[in-house]
Amino acid sequence: MSTALLFLATQSINNINNLHKRYPDTTIHPYGVLDFFRTPVNYAANQSLKVGTVPKVTLAALSDETLNQQFMPRIAVPDHEKWLSEDLDRSAKVRAKLGGRLNVPYGPGPRQVLDIFPAKKPGAPILVWIHGGYWRALSKDHYTTVVPPLLAAGAAVVLVGYDLCPTVTLAELLAQTRAALRWVRGHAAEMGGNPDRLILAGNSAGAHICAMALQYDWPDDSGTADSIRAAALITGIYDLTPVPRIAVQQEVRLTTDDVERLSPMKLPVRSTAICLVAVGGNEPDMWIGQSRDYHAKLLAAGVSSDLMIMPGRHHFSITRDLADATTPLTQAVIGLLDS
Repeated sequence: MSTALLFLATQSINNINNLHKRYPDTTIHPYGVLDFFRTPVNYAANQSLKVGTVPKVTLAALSDETLNQQFMPRIAVPDHEKWLSEDLDRSAKVRAKLGGRLNVPYGPGPRQVLDIFPAKKPGAPILVWIHGGYWRALSKDHYTTVVPPLLAAGAAVVLVGYDLCPTVTLAELLAQTRAALRWVRGHAAEMGGNPDRLILAGNSAGAHICAMALQYDWPDDSGTADSIRAAALITGIYDLTPVPRIAVQQEVRLTTDDVERLSPMKLPVRSTAICLVAVGGNEPDMWIGQSRDYHAKLLAAGVSSDLMIMPGRHHFSITRDLADATTPLTQAVIGLLDS
């Protein structure tokens, strides 16, 4: 056995043992790719890294306290309010500098509005950003910082707002965001965009919303389905099974049926759009597992997908990378614009 392979195997065993000590109610099973070095890795191009195993967790066996620790980012990052406040302030400064068409309505709901930043040249790809907040908090106004590098790369950028739970159900929220995509296609020329070159991107709940758009069957609207060329899914949740047992359930109010029909992990993969699945290396193990699992599902369905596990990043710091054109994550998103 080579020295490198021996090192990887040792790291695998150590990772498994550490996780298993933390979650003794788990079982061990073959899993596949592990991020031993906590560095961004294109796993699709590095099949040799598929060594070792990680714990398979039975959620029913875990306490509600453990599930909240694993699936409530605001618990995992105690100073989250500082991060969110800073994001809001930084985004306001970017809007003041860039201008753009702000709060353009696409539907009747009070939050069904778009911020539109036109491309410098016509026929550009349109990156549609959908914000996170576990479907019941935050707004597009927290994420204007993602816009400048994308504009500089030649894209038109649209930030999508939507009504929040519990004012609407999650199913209604998803219908709103699909309506936003249709609106963007219909008004693409006004922003210098190509209606057949949509790139979806979102963080946290926004990543879930993007994934659901990829897996929607778009009845009587194949044009929108075909127009989605790529998606950047950043620190998302794709299996909603734990949600009814964590704090956000008070506002999201998922039913058993909702979990089954609104979880991308439980639905067939319909789109062939190229995907980037990214997550912070400092996020809880089971949250990272959601991205690993969804990436694996995409690959199994024949979809081109890259998985990036970003070193030193947590749920609220990972999106900060997107404000800097030189970071690996931003460069990967920019790379999707050519799809």
